[in-house]
Amino acid sequence: MSALFISGVQAQQYTIGVHSGMFTPIDFGSRYPNAQLGYSMGLSFDYRFQGMLSLGAHYQFGKFSYSPELQQGFLERSAVPVHLIYWTLQRNFSLGNDWKLAAGTGPGFFLASYPDERDSQTGLPLFTRDFSMPLLLNLYKPLGTIGTIGLKTGLFFTPFYAIGGFHLGPEIRFLF
Repeated sequence: MSALFISGVQAQQYTIGVHSGMFTPIDFGSRYPNAQLGYSMGLSFDYRFQGMLSLGAHYQFGKFSYSPELQQGFLERSAVPVHLIYWTLQRNFSLGNDWKLAAGTGPGFFLASYPDERDSQTGLPLFTRDFSMPLLLNLYKPLGTIGTIGLKTGLFFTPFYAIGGFHLGPEIRFLF
């Protein structure tokens, strides 16, 4: 007895992306006096389905600074590290000349720590954490058979802030 199996190969791709760039304060500084832009960097792992959809898991680290109070006539700067973990479903669009745009959203989580500020009862550094909903845009172009190169940007919405943050910078992706 023999069986015949037919299998189709689909154009599915795994990609790993590395990105960096600028990072804004959470809520664009309304909670943070004299806030300044900082930097961000991150990793993205995507599975691209045949067609125009992809699923992604992302980790991003960003840092910005602000002045919590005025000390002896000088602004004292305080740095705020922010860690973001989020998952996305993205739709890819062809723009012509090999350029593509990916737009997507999904659930996420952020953790921000304030090492220069202490809890008055415990003395431990303050931190905030919250649910986040990223809205991502990636503009990219193929880089031969290695991967893609482009620009990644995103807004992070949170339940208690209108906009929880923003990042913008270059990204390179490697195909597997």
